[in-house]
Amino acid sequence: MDSKPLSIRMCFLLILFFGIAAYSNTFNSPFHFDDIPSILEHRRLHPLNLGQLWNYMPPRFISYLSLALNIYISGFETWSFHILNLLIHILSAWVVFRLTLLILATPSIKDLVLPSQQNLFALAPALLFLTHPLQTQAVTYIVQRMASLATLFYLATLLMYLKARLEEARNYRLVFLFMLAAMLCKQISFTLPFAILLMDFYFFPLSEKETVRVKILRWLPYAAFLLILLAPYWITTYKNLIHTGELKGILPSSQTTLSRWDYLLTEFRVLRTYLRLLVLPIGQCLFYDYRLSTGRGDPDTWVAFTLLLSLFSLAIALSKKNRLLSFGILWFFLTLSVESTIVPLDDVIFEHRLYLPMFGFALALTSLLWRVTRSPKIFAAVLLSLVVILSGMTYFRNEVWKTKLALSWDIAKKCPNKGVSYAGLGDAYSREAKDDRTAVIYYEKALALGYVNPFGYYNLYACYGRLGDQKKSSHYDKLFRGFAGPVKDFASNYDHALAMISEGKDTEAIEAFKKAIRVDPSYPMAHIRLGETYLKMQREQEAIFSFKKAIEVSPLDKAGYDALALFYKAKGEDQKALAVMVDYVKCQKRHKPLFGG
Repeated sequence: MDSKPLSIRMCFLLILFFGIAAYSNTFNSPFHFDDIPSILEHRRLHPLNLGQLWNYMPPRFISYLSLALNIYISGFETWSFHILNLLIHILSAWVVFRLTLLILATPSIKDLVLPSQQNLFALAPALLFLTHPLQTQAVTYIVQRMASLATLFYLATLLMYLKARLEEARNYRLVFLFMLAAMLCKQISFTLPFAILLMDFYFFPLSEKETVRVKILRWLPYAAFLLILLAPYWITTYKNLIHTGELKGILPSSQTTLSRWDYLLTEFRVLRTYLRLLVLPIGQCLFYDYRLSTGRGDPDTWVAFTLLLSLFSLAIALSKKNRLLSFGILWFFLTLSVESTIVPLDDVIFEHRLYLPMFGFALALTSLLWRVTRSPKIFAAVLLSLVVILSGMTYFRNEVWKTKLALSWDIAKKCPNKGVSYAGLGDAYSREAKDDRTAVIYYEKALALGYVNPFGYYNLYACYGRLGDQKKSSHYDKLFRGFAGPVKDFASNYDHALAMISEGKDTEAIEAFKKAIRVDPSYPMAHIRLGETYLKMQREQEAIFSFKKAIEVSPLDKAGYDALALFYKAKGEDQKALAVMVDYVKCQKRHKPLFGG
């Protein structure tokens, strides 16, 4: 190995090979769970409106923009989404490789590995990062691209920073550019300035020229850059905190009722679970049936806290003896600090949150293996064995994502006491398998476990209706419409409008339609029915406006175009009717896959 060092080209080919091999069975996997509202039903993505997209959520602008690009390329076929997700993952692994090489060139680490062995050493964390099965949720679950894309730019920022530091370059523009890109992908990037500070202290030792003061002064522009970027969102967050007592604005919206203290206590145990999954990735699940910690008297919570404190103390103790291991441990804590501390999120545990921390784990594990094996050949053999095993585990984990039914069964088997598990099974049987008889069994089981959800009732109403059981269908229809909030308001007003039409009370129907639209303006049929009611009352201009509104809220839905074209045709304005249908065809072409399908 010493006589013939591993080439950069060979390292890239190995990363490419193992990446494609581990994820080769994902390209036809369907949309799952949050993919539906975040992609299929996200009105700002199709047709794309950059202004609305920016106003919707600036900290994820680039992520949503990339999803819109996929819609342009392949419509709603998933192959292009998966190809781009995998490309991001492979590029992230390549950045890990290049970043590790630069770390090996820093003053504190430069004597750790011989120059002829550095490519082999740097390849290890890249392949571990690439093939670890915990990464599947951030790669195969399409919408979690937000985590992988943010990580790509996050690591690229650090790569550019180290490159500028080592070459004593004065041009740090690329550092700020990648930092900005990371900030516009996901909020986990808010820790970036602190990651820069951590790397600077760990890999560039203190000296007469490199004092603490010099380091802080060099770091301040990144901290200031972050503050400038976040200022508008912090103002929004502060206003919400003052008026509602809730941390909203800069952070993803959350409907959880869990207190910050209880969330933090729970996260002590969650972090322990994350560590176990990193070391032994067995029993992976999309949703975990995770017990909450709700008080100071829970012994298991404090056992977990003691473990974490011991691990943190170990990192500090090893900060000089084994800098890479120490750095990897601190990286784990730093990069999970946004999602696993005092800001309660809807779900206390999600595997995709480990995508960025994986770099620290891979670097720490590589350092341990290098010290234990003491031979490049043995190190290479152990690494190859590990990567082959992890690649196989990743491939088989990806099999679960190939169908809604397979994923739902996997969740139900691992979370048998969670109602949402069976609700997912019901959806899979009803929509994918077209088996309403089996679907109602699992929908009912979800309800029995306390999964009270308006759309669960609606699904049962629809399934029993298709099965011809009108009694049960009517029962669940009443439960669905009995829900408080927007679901009830829209349904009740829309149904009332239809009832008024059947009774010939068009004026009352119009008012009811307007109320329903105020609750949910995105439902095109409400606008169409309102337009038809206006036509009955000879209010043509208002009818035209309503039909155009239906097209605006759902430009891919043919119903709005048909309604407007039929109106013009009935008026004898054939050219206008033709123009409307031409607009429909143009819209379809804009969203048609570029490469067929």
